[in-house]
Amino acid sequence: MPASFLRKSAVPLLALLLTAIVLSACGANNNAATPSPSSSPTPSQSESPAATESASPAASEEPTVRTYTDALDRTVEVPTAPHKIIAHYYAAEMKALDVPIIGTNFINAKLALTDEQLQGVEDIGGDGLVPNLEKTLSLEPDLIIVPDFLEAADLDALSKIAPTVVVGYGADAFTRLGVLADLIGQPEKAADWIARYQEKAAEKRALVQSSIEEGETASAFILYSDKQFYVYNKQRLGPTLYDAFGFAIPPKVTELFSDKQSALWEAISLEALPDYAGDRVFLIAQNSTDEGKKAAEDLLQGPIWKSLPAVNNGTAYVVDSRWAMNDPLTLDWLLDEMAALLAK
Repeated sequence: MPASFLRKSAVPLLALLLTAIVLSACGANNNAATPSPSSSPTPSQSESPAATESASPAASEEPTVRTYTDALDRTVEVPTAPHKIIAHYYAAEMKALDVPIIGTNFINAKLALTDEQLQGVEDIGGDGLVPNLEKTLSLEPDLIIVPDFLEAADLDALSKIAPTVVVGYGADAFTRLGVLADLIGQPEKAADWIARYQEKAAEKRALVQSSIEEGETASAFILYSDKQFYVYNKQRLGPTLYDAFGFAIPPKVTELFSDKQSALWEAISLEALPDYAGDRVFLIAQNSTDEGKKAAEDLLQGPIWKSLPAVNNGTAYVVDSRWAMNDPLTLDWLLDEMAALLAK
């Protein structure tokens, strides 16, 4: 075939081939720029798994309330993390746990706490043992804690304001502290405080151990302004006298409380005082009133007191009313006070 014919035929063929290539490229570009309906993203495809999870409530959220059974066997729905607490008669315990409160009974609280420690806390006052309901309501608490000597009607009234939990007042200070720490959802705080207390108690006992004889007994009494006289069970001053410093309980005191272990005290006559007096005697006198001072003076100047071996041996002590408290802060304070007294 002549070369001239090939050259003439190749030109139109080459033009057709180039046109086909250009058209094919344009078609591909059009397909990429305009997706088909089947390739359109759905809403679920356009969101990441993390975004979807955060948009819906977490399945494992912590509950905000829990069921609690209190000292009177009442079932109460309480917040798991209360932050507006009224602690009626338990301000010192909450202070020891380093848990803020919004209200308490100042008459009781000021026996153990200073004005500075009560800064930011409201006095819920009230008549006798019962908080003022109007004041309590105004504070909008999310948890109310009360002792077990309130009447049922008062508990019902408080329960209408906020969840109200009864804590046994007669329990020993460490048990009570543990109950309160568990109630607010922070049991480790009680364990930490008790560990620090026990360490301090061991240090203080070591300082005065040489002045305490083996088997030496001690007992504590309180005299009121009306001359009512009581001997203490081991809940009051017991943690200090018997546990921290190792004194023994006089046999007659043990016998008196053998069938009433939870009793805080028992009334006795002044004439029976020698039967219950230990080698060391601690008398709590109510000196805040003229009547109290007169009652204490009559006892201390009388023949019964002066006949006690502890008085004659210089191991009888008249102490102030804070010694009658058994809250954690007072127990810590008593370690210092007792060690100083025994070291004299």
